[in-house]
Order: sequence, then C-alpha cells, then structure tokens
Amino acid sequence: MAITGNPKYEISGGEILLDGQLLNDMSPDERSKAGIFLTFQNIPEIPGVKLFDFLKSIYDSRQEAPTTFIGFKKIIEPLMQELEISKDFLWRDLNVGFSGGEKRKIEVLQIKLLKPKYIILDEIDSGLDVNAVRQVAELLQTTDTEENSFIIITHLFEMLQNLPLEQIVILDHGEIREIGGQELIEKVRKDGF
Repeated sequence: MAITGNPKYEISGGEILLDGQLLNDMSPDERSKAGIFLTFQNIPEIPGVKLFDFLKSIYDSRQEAPTTFIGFKKIIEPLMQELEISKDFLWRDLNVGFSGGEKRKIEVLQIKLLKPKYIILDEIDSGLDVNAVRQVAELLQTTDTEENSFIIITHLFEMLQNLPLEQIVILDHGEIREIGGQELIEKVRKDGF
C-alpha cells in the first residue's frame, strides 16, 4: 500500500524507485499515472457513482483532454464485450450488489482500459469460488503483455496454478523464505515452508 501512496502508510526509511523515478514524494494520482495499479482484497461499494462515470473519470485522468460520452462508449463497450460483462453494468452504482466474480471482472476491465505497467493484485482470489478463480485467472492472462508486470499476493494456490508465472517469492512474516518457479507451488503444497 505504501507503494501506491496510501496515506495510512508511512515510509519510515529508504526510497521507492520505479523506472528511475523516486516515488516517495509523489501523490497517489501521480503514482497511478506512472503506471502503478493496485487491486484491493475488499473492493468497496460506492453508491451514487455509476460505473460508467468512474471508468470515464479514471481513463480521462490519463488523457490530454477528456473523451466525449460517445467516444468513451466506443472505447469501453468492446472491452466489456471481450470480458463478457453486460453493458447494463455501466449504469449501475460502482460495485453495489456485484458478486465477487463481477467485482473482479470490473478490476480486470480497469487493467485493460488503463494498461498500467505495474499491476499489484492483493488477494484477487479472496471470496471467489474455484470456478471464479479459474475465470479471473483466464481474464488476467488477456491483460499480460511484454510491457507490464504483475505482483500477485495470495494465500491460495488455485490462482497461481492457473497463471503462467515467471517467479514465485514466498514471504513469511515479512521475510523472503524462498524464491523459485512454478515448481515451488507443488513443493510448498506438499511440504509446507
């Protein structure tokens, strides 16, 4: 959370460098524009804010000039169709009454819309059943490009088994326990750590 500039977290020492830029004094908005995207374990519901308005606002914040209503519809609707999200969701209050899987799909939609360079997924599998975990993993694979990197924070193996991972880092009480590849999942599942 400190990397995104959350004011609840204070950097007590050191520097956070990203692509040669010092993040420590950047606002959360500046960090987002630098390419950092974070999903939350518990996604807030925001009554009164339509999904369309939210998505247009975050998209426009990265553009030189705001998009028109029609212009943004032409951008967002194909992405929604690709993710099999009904256009009706655009006119619903942000995350209000959405299932866990629907909320995660909206997060994947944001990734596709914003194309961030650094994507931090904080327990994106939280509250999802096994089928939804598989579906979200498949959707995440559609956002993986040469230009971005993912950090996936999880306590569960199901999400990891459904993603092509380059490196796995096991943390225990804030300390790096082990670094490895996909084979590390089975080792930890079998032997613990």
